[in-house]
Amino acid sequence: MAIIGIDLGTTNSAIAYLKGEKPEIIPNIEGGRTTPSVFQMSPNNEMVIGQNAKSSMPGFPDRTITEVKRLMGSDETVMVAGQEYRPETVSAHILKYLKESAEEYLGEAITEAVITVPAYFSDSQRKATQKAGEIAGLKVERIINEPTAAAIAYGLENMDKNQHILVYDLGGGTFDVSVVEIFEGVVEVKASAGDNSLGGVDFDNTLADWIIQNFKQQEGIDLLDFGSAVEINQRRAKIKLEAENIKKNLSSQTNVNINIPFIAVYDNAPISVNLNITRDEFEDLIRKMAMKTLTEVDKALEDSNLNIDEINEVLLVGGSTRIPLIQKLVEEKFGKKAKKDINPDEAVALGAAVQAGIKSGQIDTTKGIMVIDVCPYTLGTEVVKNIGGQIVPGFFDPIIPRNSTIPVSEKKIYYTADDNQTSVDINVFQGDSQYADQNIFLSNVMLEGIPSAPMGQEPIEVKFSYDINGTLQVEATIVSTGKRASSVVKTKAGTMSEQEVKLAKSQVEKDYQQSELYKEVKSVITRGERMLKSAEGLEKEKLASLLQNIKFALEKNDRELVRKYEEELTDLLIELV
Repeated sequence: MAIIGIDLGTTNSAIAYLKGEKPEIIPNIEGGRTTPSVFQMSPNNEMVIGQNAKSSMPGFPDRTITEVKRLMGSDETVMVAGQEYRPETVSAHILKYLKESAEEYLGEAITEAVITVPAYFSDSQRKATQKAGEIAGLKVERIINEPTAAAIAYGLENMDKNQHILVYDLGGGTFDVSVVEIFEGVVEVKASAGDNSLGGVDFDNTLADWIIQNFKQQEGIDLLDFGSAVEINQRRAKIKLEAENIKKNLSSQTNVNINIPFIAVYDNAPISVNLNITRDEFEDLIRKMAMKTLTEVDKALEDSNLNIDEINEVLLVGGSTRIPLIQKLVEEKFGKKAKKDINPDEAVALGAAVQAGIKSGQIDTTKGIMVIDVCPYTLGTEVVKNIGGQIVPGFFDPIIPRNSTIPVSEKKIYYTADDNQTSVDINVFQGDSQYADQNIFLSNVMLEGIPSAPMGQEPIEVKFSYDINGTLQVEATIVSTGKRASSVVKTKAGTMSEQEVKLAKSQVEKDYQQSELYKEVKSVITRGERMLKSAEGLEKEKLASLLQNIKFALEKNDRELVRKYEEELTDLLIELV
């Protein structure tokens, strides 16, 4: 049974598998090599995922969710057609669609996947991704970093080379950079850095704002300041979709006309957007964000102890690297042409498929490729410090430094902070600030039974272990007695409980069944609605009543009742023909 590789992206997702010893992209059910990460529940309660959902988003903004990856690992929820969803559940719908696409293409059941995440995803974001896979019916034991996956795809084709490469991964919603050494079939990540809130959608939003502001200057009309809330949302969605197309066109053209016909009715007259933007103007809009990526590049180079001259190749990954300004900035920084021989939209999924092959044993690591990754962030605990004779709490002490090769275990000795202290609460944080509250709180481990003694007399050993799947285990030991407490860190904030996962599975299954049920009767409803336009009198009343009844039965997900009304509607349509 195949294990597939999935690039679950902010704006687009892709799936791949290992065919022989080479990774190949699996097209989705519609034949696309990538799938827009868009989830929609249509007015007929039909679940729509991918390009069709994206294309119809301006008409149904309140029924469509995009960019949900940015909410992963948080407790935020989204509303779709009046129904509340957690980010994991929306992602699960997208994963389920990708899973079914793979099953149809390969002709076998798929139960396991390797899923990629941004290198700088936090512990809670990684766990949320695993939960989404579980809800979708996939076992996700291996989570790998997106730039690492891209490096694997590149490394597979360049196993005979010994070189340092820099993977510059600018996707739809996140930016990652990794410095990687390739030698004798080994792909070793030396350092990673990134920004989880910087990507192509930020360029789209900036351009959409520019369109709105320039239209206001030109026509004196604020497109977001009149009409109902639904109309304003529809307008904004239409402008944003157009902004994405303009951004793409400006990669091959130096001047683009912005034409959005009949965007609204204002003072009883239809209005249209007709503007012009040059590539230079667009580059000025995004330059500050683009420059931020180079700051992360410098950070990764510094952590890898390499300088620019020691980087042999720069690999561009992610759709946003097609923007000429991005290519220019990267190539000017490194003084060389960046490599573009791997499709930037597909490289991450292909690398995930190779990792899946390593996991399944399809690829023998003793003869083929081996991957060595890093923990991209610093992990540590909260401590007190003696400042001017006073004990001051709230400081952060690193235990595993960022960019440590994984798996890794590190330990430190601490001492009791109070006289006769019999217990200690070890708070676990992720981040680089010297102050604990400015870092991300992950969890805590309680150790009790410390012998009573004066302050600073009882040593406590704290050990952190971080494995290849990003799982952190914390162990605390009272040195004098050997008593220990340990726990696998289960991030408290933004992570679903087992009960929530169970409920989400039921929700996904219900949505799926409801959608499938609608598809089964869609043709008879369409025929009925078409005939309703020309029907008259009693016939029209009977037809309208049956259409209302079948839609009500669909909302209730009552298969038996749907079948009853479908038969009655079919019989009536035969009579009316």
